[in-house]
Amino acid sequence: MADDDRSVPDVAQAAAPGPTLRFEQSSHPAGATVLHAIGSIDDDTSPDLWVEMGIWSEAGPELILDLTGVDFLGTAGLNSLLQSRDMLGAEGKRLRVYCGSSRPARRALQVTGAMDLFDVVDRIPEEPASSRNMLFGVPDPDVRLDGQRRSNDG
Repeated sequence: MADDDRSVPDVAQAAAPGPTLRFEQSSHPAGATVLHAIGSIDDDTSPDLWVEMGIWSEAGPELILDLTGVDFLGTAGLNSLLQSRDMLGAEGKRLRVYCGSSRPARRALQVTGAMDLFDVVDRIPEEPASSRNMLFGVPDPDVRLDGQRRSNDG
């Protein structure tokens, strides 16, 4: 095939922002490695999750995946999480999942029944417990679901 016969890629399509996923790692004083996922975990980015989990699994016996910064968790992402859990388990390591304030991540785990397949923690271990950090925290009776204080005005 001659160079002239090749189609020229569409610059606008190539420059269009797609789903992104990035990671930040921190070490927890209790010895666990905490991997913070930020962005969307979908068909395009789930391989990135798989690779990162494999890299950071070497850091120690326990890996905590913090999904607080995740704004979408699709079935491909759930599949990568299950594969990561199995990989770590085969190595004698432990994967814990923390949803924090990520409603999309928590919802995906709940709706699919995957909540029962993972060690989901309400807070990152050794953090002080507060109802704000709880996965299913009990709301203050004087606070509405939108976070505003209730008034006694009927």
